[in-house]
Amino acid sequence: MMNLREINWFVAEKVMNWHVWENEDGELMVTKGYGCYSHCPSFSTNIADAWQVVEKLNGDDFDFQVWREKGKYNVEFAKDFFYLFGFAESENAALAICLAALKAVGVEEEVTEQ
Repeated sequence: MMNLREINWFVAEKVMNWHVWENEDGELMVTKGYGCYSHCPSFSTNIADAWQVVEKLNGDDFDFQVWREKGKYNVEFAKDFFYLFGFAESENAALAICLAALKAVGVEEEVTEQ
């Protein structure tokens, strides 16, 4: 089971294709091409950070849909005439985006929201 920190790690590594590491204080850091590094975005809790994931997958030819139903955000990433690659739902839109994105790139794990 993945917690939110691990989800951020996997999204940065598997979806965004960034190198992820911990600094001496245990904070997640990412290296984005050309050796530039920064703190890992909070993809799973911050919608602005999660939107970077949507933009990345759109650039990889994934279609994106989101809708709200029965108090939850439903997110899907599809390709090639709506062949579904990743679907997830959560009360948190950013988390739903991350979980669907991870499924779209082949990572499926249960989540503990800690």
